[in-house]
Amino acid sequence: MVIFLISLFFAILFESSITSFPLVFLIILFLAVMRRSSEVFVIAFFSGLILDILSFGRIGFSSLYFTIFVFLIFMYQKKFEIETINFLVIFSFFGSLIYLFLNGAGSIFIQSVFSTFLMALSFIVFRRFNKKILKYT
Repeated sequence: MVIFLISLFFAILFESSITSFPLVFLIILFLAVMRRSSEVFVIAFFSGLILDILSFGRIGFSSLYFTIFVFLIFMYQKKFEIETINFLVIFSFFGSLIYLFLNGAGSIFIQSVFSTFLMALSFIVFRRFNKKILKYT
């Protein structure tokens, strides 16, 4: 959990100052799928709020989007197996596509494809090195 929070901190700094790539969204999506606890709502809300404040964006937009997206993930966890690469690829592509569109970013399709690739790669690496999810290897 500490690694997620540290990476979330750096993602907030990078996304608010350097890039428009949805790094914070990807980390929250990964955290929601792997942790499946209600504390992800709090993390999503406050990280979105800090991101909006640091990037001088619409305050509350990212936190609302992240919170709603985490709610959708938790709502679909009973219908789908959310710890699969297929679920992460679909949700990361459409989630980042909608987030970038609502934020008014440029080249949203290319950024969404790259974020999907990054999410799939991080899931494969995490699955390879984490011994708790042996049933998916």
